[in-house]
Amino acid sequence: MTSIGLLELIPSWMLISLGLILIGLEIFIGLYILLWFGLGLIFVGLLSFFVDFGHGEIQLIFAFAIGTVLLFALRRKLISPLNAQTESLSTYEPGETGVLSQHNGQWMVFYHGTHWLVANPSNDLTPDQHIKVTQIKNNQAWIETVS
Repeated sequence: MTSIGLLELIPSWMLISLGLILIGLEIFIGLYILLWFGLGLIFVGLLSFFVDFGHGEIQLIFAFAIGTVLLFALRRKLISPLNAQTESLSTYEPGETGVLSQHNGQWMVFYHGTHWLVANPSNDLTPDQHIKVTQIKNNQAWIETVS
């Protein structure tokens, strides 16, 4: 019994062209997903010169299976080193001056747009005094007076 395919055998040049188009679209989209399916189509297109797949759906199944395997196997290895940039949060960087205020009996320092609880208050603090923030940890700021 012979099976009747849903799709006619897709010509090799068409598979390779479609693969190149997907890789070209990847340049504009930048998700790093179409590249792998494009490579799968190109591989099956080249393989079609030597192997008789019989029907077009078998070619597409092989192409997308190869693309899926490549996607899961290589995506993290190629993307991580290229895109891994650590962003520094200027809110948490100490060393600059802030302004003191007192709220509900607690000293707060306004620093980088945020009110921080003062972790080491001293007796010589006054409201609206400019102080230097030396450390920020656990939502508290360690301060020292500016001379």
